[in-house]
Amino acid sequence: MKTILVGVDGSPGADKAVEFAAREAAAHGAVVRLLAAWEVPASVLSGGGVPLELYKNFEAEAQSLLTAAAARVRELEPSVQVEQRTAEGHAGNALVDATADADLVVIGRRGHGGFTELLLGSISHQVADHSKCPVVIVPWEKGRD
Repeated sequence: MKTILVGVDGSPGADKAVEFAAREAAAHGAVVRLLAAWEVPASVLSGGGVPLELYKNFEAEAQSLLTAAAARVRELEPSVQVEQRTAEGHAGNALVDATADADLVVIGRRGHGGFTELLLGSISHQVADHSKCPVVIVPWEKGRD
């Protein structure tokens, strides 16, 4: 195993995925590739042109999430090499696209469950259904940290 891709969005589930990936990378001599996707909400786009500053803010937030996740990997497993990438677009699509050159993708599950998950869709389902490499979905439950 050479590259472990991890979806990062600042959620507790993503944090657990980062921790899992760091340990797996250390065990297998792999690189952790962190990916944070961002997109301008449709409600903002419907108002016409989007100021360049708004794009920069979304990308800067994604980069901030990556910086924190990379620090966590280095804290847990100092010997693991970390790559950081941002992608503009829907998180599920960005992760699926990035699986083309990964050996494993690790994502956290927010755990909405039930009807809410059906309404909102699920990035974990999208990645599991369309990934080009094996997928690990790391569960997170409130109160089980």
